[in-house]
Amino acid sequence: MEQPKENDQLQPLGDAIADLDRKELCDLLVRLCDLIQQEVGTGAYRGGLYPDNITREPDGSVHLGPAAEADWNGQERDFLAPEMFWHGQKSPAADVYSLGLILYYAVNSARLPFYKSGEDGARQRRMNGEAITPPKAAGRRLSEIIVKATAFQVSERYRSVEELKAALLSCVSNIYLSGPVSAENLYHKKEEDLSTVERMMLEILRKEEDHEIVKNEMDEEQVPQEPIVGPLMPENKEPEVKPEPETPSEETAPEEVPAEEEKPVVILTEEKNPELEPVVVSRLSPPQYQNSTERERKIASKVRRRRRRPLVIILVLCALLLAAAAIYDHIQLRDLQEQLSRAAETQAPEVPEAPAPEATLVIEVTPEPTVEQTPAPTEAPKESRYELIVSDVSWITARDSAVNAGGHLVVINDEAEYNHVLEMAREKNISYIWIGCRRVEGTMSWVESAKVDYWPWHAGEPSLVDGTVPEDYLMLSNINGTWGYNDNRNDPAGDYPDFYSGRIGYVIEFEAVG
Repeated sequence: MEQPKENDQLQPLGDAIADLDRKELCDLLVRLCDLIQQEVGTGAYRGGLYPDNITREPDGSVHLGPAAEADWNGQERDFLAPEMFWHGQKSPAADVYSLGLILYYAVNSARLPFYKSGEDGARQRRMNGEAITPPKAAGRRLSEIIVKATAFQVSERYRSVEELKAALLSCVSNIYLSGPVSAENLYHKKEEDLSTVERMMLEILRKEEDHEIVKNEMDEEQVPQEPIVGPLMPENKEPEVKPEPETPSEETAPEEVPAEEEKPVVILTEEKNPELEPVVVSRLSPPQYQNSTERERKIASKVRRRRRRPLVIILVLCALLLAAAAIYDHIQLRDLQEQLSRAAETQAPEVPEAPAPEATLVIEVTPEPTVEQTPAPTEAPKESRYELIVSDVSWITARDSAVNAGGHLVVINDEAEYNHVLEMAREKNISYIWIGCRRVEGTMSWVESAKVDYWPWHAGEPSLVDGTVPEDYLMLSNINGTWGYNDNRNDPAGDYPDFYSGRIGYVIEFEAVG
């Protein structure tokens, strides 16, 4: 009878992650950070971080399923970092992003950011860099962790899962400092004696000591005499009032008591930690000037005047444009009348002279054979032949190879030619194709000086730059089953061989006059 229970324990956590309380959730994330460090170390990427790939037993132990190497499907794709989704760029910061998204998912009732836009729309908004706003239920401290962990730019996130773990531990511990942030005040140790995790927590707390959010909340709680680091606890004031100094005899100096009280770190009980409880959003009090009707009238009149100003300016500009247009039309009409009068004067004496040489002109000026021969060479049809080469080469190498073969990189003029190239790619089972276009002085320019007005770009493209590397070369790319144009760096296969190797090719177009 015990075997079914063990099987139930190994069921994926999935949406049940939203049922965890704040302490259980933070403990889960800390254990995931430890598990990642044990498997791949501090400076490597692990992957496979999404709720359906996590199992949690009653004793709190956590297990992770395997991670896909590429072609992510299902829930794993929804929890990928943007740089992994677009370029397969692996780093510890990509794991941090996935863990931050799991934290958001748990406190937002098992819903991802932008879920109202639909699954594809939500993913597109995240992958294009739209900032993620934490849910109100996260609380101040967890919100700060979510924002930093899910930052679009890698440089703005926690550098490793170890640093994310330190931030989570500071939230769970609910640390209040009554003095400056230092190793002595926090751990009663010298800084050189701290462990790696303790040193990272100290660094995080120092960075947050002067944070604007902490200052605002200190003002709201009316505790200006001490810097607070960590979640606020307005109803708990045990650290400020202690009856112990009243019991000693008069021999003890009163100055020694507060000096001793400034050093310890007060760690509040879990039951009283507001960051481990759901946030209840209360209504704000009415505006303090609600009874001042005169002030409201003044504000309303100022708003109306400000709204009128742009309208007046627009009307004046329209009047000036109409006047300028009328003057321009008048000048054009006058010039046209003068040209017509001049033409009438010059054509008047030529009218009687025209019929005189009719016989000779009709015979000499109508060489019908020569008129019919001129359009023949210009209307000769052009037939193109295409050849797809599979090779992990740069755009410049592909261009030179096409020219040496007697052709050029393909110029896609319309939808029919576009579909023909895609069919060739499907036959060769590749996902990226160099075509004959690149950016020259900020403008996309085709080889052979072709003029094309057909641009089936992917959503969010062209992106112009990848980090600090310019993306000036055009390729056809297959992203999650959808083909489209994507500007890319010159040699992506050389920079990211694990992702692009064996998946790149180029099409040579050979033109011949039939």
